[in-house]
Amino acid sequence: MTTKNLLIVEDEHNLARTLAQALRLGSEGKFKVDLCENAEEAFELVETNDYDLVISDLRLPGQSGLDLLSFIKRKQGETRTILMTGFGSDEVENQATQISDGYLTKPFDMLDLLVMVQKIIQPAGSRKATVEEEANGSGNAKARRILIMEDDVGLRRIYQKALKKTEYELHLAGTVQEAREMLNENEYEIFICDIHMGRERGTDLLTEQSDRLAKIGTQVIMVSAYGQYRTLTEEMGADFFLEKPISLGTLITLISRLMEKGEDEIIEF
Repeated sequence: MTTKNLLIVEDEHNLARTLAQALRLGSEGKFKVDLCENAEEAFELVETNDYDLVISDLRLPGQSGLDLLSFIKRKQGETRTILMTGFGSDEVENQATQISDGYLTKPFDMLDLLVMVQKIIQPAGSRKATVEEEANGSGNAKARRILIMEDDVGLRRIYQKALKKTEYELHLAGTVQEAREMLNENEYEIFICDIHMGRERGTDLLTEQSDRLAKIGTQVIMVSAYGQYRTLTEEMGADFFLEKPISLGTLITLISRLMEKGEDEIIEF
């Protein structure tokens, strides 16, 4: 993913800095984030900078966030927008859905914001391809399907929450046998494989399934708290290795890039 330019319009300074930090960290530095505290300043920034996304609070000093997003929609139609508010109502939500790409009611989980941002600024070509696949029913069986093998119930829930608002079909396995059965029954675009699964090892399953996974083009992400497995799993044919504890921003970014990449594109991570 190339660097994306974001603008946060929020008059609560601590919240604005927290949002900016979460977006920068969650994108592994791929988001450049500017801050301002009112719509009037935002008008000037939008006209002099090329922003991919503007995230604005509803209630601002002077003109409102709705005024700002309406201006952006008229003048900068390609700039995507998200409206935040601590004063949600059906009327505000209806107005927001007409002029913005996303709507969040405070307080919200930073992870929800990150997932929404990643989805909104996904390259247009990828969004178009996804729509066409769904309409035609071609390639969708594998292209949007992810299998996660993780024996920690809490982590499985976190993964599920992180990815549930995306367009991916998520399958979860708590044991090696469950993952083996799912791999034999379905084709996956991505397989996230934890190495330590109780008394069993994800590396054994990778060895068993490596030929089939390579044949159907499944991309394998191996996961472990022990960094020494990195070289071993790469030699076994895994595409990526992530060391625990995993940043959910890193995971979401990697998955998005893997889903978007062309057949001959090499991703460095």
